[in-house]
Amino acid sequence: MDRREKVNALRELAVKSGRNISMDPDRWGEHMLDSLEISLGQFLSQIPDELKDEMEDAYIEKYKEWLYAQSRCFSQMITGAGGWTAAVHRRHEKTNAAEHAAYERLQTWAEKVMKRCNRQERLTGWAEVERLQEKIDNLTRSQEMMKAANKIVRDKKLAEVEKVDELVALGFREEVAIEILHPKYDWMQPGFASYSLSNNLAKIKDAEARMKRHAAMAERATEGDEVHEYEWGKLVVCFGDERYRFIFDGKPSHEIIRLMKSNAFKWSPANMAWQRQITTNAKYAVKRMIEELNKIAA
Repeated sequence: MDRREKVNALRELAVKSGRNISMDPDRWGEHMLDSLEISLGQFLSQIPDELKDEMEDAYIEKYKEWLYAQSRCFSQMITGAGGWTAAVHRRHEKTNAAEHAAYERLQTWAEKVMKRCNRQERLTGWAEVERLQEKIDNLTRSQEMMKAANKIVRDKKLAEVEKVDELVALGFREEVAIEILHPKYDWMQPGFASYSLSNNLAKIKDAEARMKRHAAMAERATEGDEVHEYEWGKLVVCFGDERYRFIFDGKPSHEIIRLMKSNAFKWSPANMAWQRQITTNAKYAVKRMIEELNKIAA
């Protein structure tokens, strides 16, 4: 499921979130989905490529919690002034406070993640291969648990208390087992949705592909750096540090600096080079940049 499909999956809840606070719930829902796409894009632009899928799902889940909190709010302008007793007024304040708290949790979490990603030291070589293998193992266990849980949920021969016991035996906490059988959102079906299994499987395949790429780079690191000489300088492919490095003779022009920055390369004083982590996207960016640099030098 791509990002647009994940966002569209929230359409019913987004419309529901505006039913008691907007004169046009459908339009409100569209606005909330548009806001999600924009804020999610801004958030992911500051997240490393290898973490984007995981953080995208986490952001959408927290946005969903905010929408759910919104769906419980109501406005006197929409519901009418009649029947607004002191108890209703207290409920109004309570639901508004819960909605505000859900929004604050989303914002606080996103800010912490971005700060952590921007300062974390990325692993390279066999250390990264080991980390990815651990991630694959955890995702694989989750996949098997979700499949087994769905089998238990759909077993008509089991009473509910027996289903809870079976789910706990699989490794779920009791409160989680109960939520699997009785989801907190009324539009959700018991068990794990097919897209949850598909998303998790996609994460496994992505992690496997990245682990294979990092393992290949770790193997090549023993052969030393790959150096390509040009009129304007050189490109060094450093497999040990998993970095592309552009090195120029002297300070490059403003045009070249703009080219580096626009392609996510950062200046490294320690290496006296403009560098970026080796990824598939970076590979294509380097190819384009070399063409541009050759034109500038011509």
